[in-house]
Amino acid sequence: MTRALMLLIVVAAASSAAVELSPCKLALKPAHENFANVESCKLQYKTELDKFISNTKCTHLPYDVATCDPLLYNYSKCALKFIGVLKPDNTVDDVAFQKILLQNKCSKDTNFAKAYPTCKSSTMKYLNVVQFIECLDKAVP
Repeated sequence: MTRALMLLIVVAAASSAAVELSPCKLALKPAHENFANVESCKLQYKTELDKFISNTKCTHLPYDVATCDPLLYNYSKCALKFIGVLKPDNTVDDVAFQKILLQNKCSKDTNFAKAYPTCKSSTMKYLNVVQFIECLDKAVP
């Protein structure tokens, strides 16, 4: 019985260590939530957001970039500006994004650094921050 209990403790310790997430990984979810919950932008772009939510091409896989990203563009621009990470040319200020949304918790993560340019170029034509953060999330342990 004691041996079985010790084995369970070892297995539990190993499994809890295996699911320990990096500070960067832990910063991505709140970043997503902060971006997705800018109420003034939600109200202003409600019609476009409703079209996005009601379109199965946007809510089911495979995600249709050409159809869905333009529906999010105005909300994204509004939210990024509200948060303080949108540059005057309507692109994301990378330094501000990492400082404000991620609280610099990803600045030392090599997986994040490697994935950032690829994720940005593949998702930010229409400022799809949700897809951008999801891409980063997949790259960071």
